[in-house]
Amino acid sequence: MHSWLPDADPTCILHVVHGMAEYAARYEPIAAMLVAKGIAVYAHDNRAHGNTIPAEDLGIGEEDWFYKQVEDIRDIIQYLRKQYPGKKIFLLGHSMGSFLSQRYFQLYGKEINGLILSASNGTADPLMGIGIAVAKLQYRIAGKRYRSTLIDSLSFGQFNRAFKPNRTTNDWLSRDEKEVDKYVADPLCGFVCSAGFFYYFFKGIRDAFNPKNIGQIPHDVPVYCFAGDQDPVGLKGKGFLALIEKWKKAGVNNISYDLYPGGRHEMLNEINRNEVVNNMMKWLIDVGVVVL
Repeated sequence: MHSWLPDADPTCILHVVHGMAEYAARYEPIAAMLVAKGIAVYAHDNRAHGNTIPAEDLGIGEEDWFYKQVEDIRDIIQYLRKQYPGKKIFLLGHSMGSFLSQRYFQLYGKEINGLILSASNGTADPLMGIGIAVAKLQYRIAGKRYRSTLIDSLSFGQFNRAFKPNRTTNDWLSRDEKEVDKYVADPLCGFVCSAGFFYYFFKGIRDAFNPKNIGQIPHDVPVYCFAGDQDPVGLKGKGFLALIEKWKKAGVNNISYDLYPGGRHEMLNEINRNEVVNNMMKWLIDVGVVVL
């Protein structure tokens, strides 16, 4: 697990859950900005990502990895509680990490002091059922290690086509070309995940969108969401705003958000990332965190 710590006693703790086909250390620049404000930042590499496994196994999902990851998050939060008794602890989930964090929040939300979701969504794709069926079929026929270029193309490939003419295969991530180029050049980013990975991921998202599970969200734990209005994961703002409305209807009484015009998928790596971090800091102050 990575940690970025202020010299003095931290004002609060923020744990980051990263997205698909990336890893925790990519959040170091943002962590440095938060550490300068007295916040201790932690992040871990999700299963099948980063340095958790050999490079040839990146994206190869184990059985039921989605819920194992939710339990990993819970274990980390409990560890941080013991390390920092009396401190407020916040969870930030980006993209895939946001869906893991949604499900964590539904199951264990009272164990944290606030939730932050980046590049999330609250509307199921109408083809979700087909995606689950295809992933399951590929998983059973081709085996655990089979990488689904079909599902990858139908998801990430489709995301990028919305930004034609394309300079790279990952233009959808950010308007900052330097950040996109760093992602493209990074061997720990952009890999194709296995059919089994997609199968358990899609099932986990479906559970997170289940109205019964949404109804389990704690009403009194504050939530902050942010995204770009050109992010295809959030359906260019429509799915993102649907998430806000669904959680409000479920009784969450302190939920706020920022939807950034022109922003793409990685707002923490966007051309206006300073604004994004500053707005997140304002929210932390609003919920009672004292910053330097």
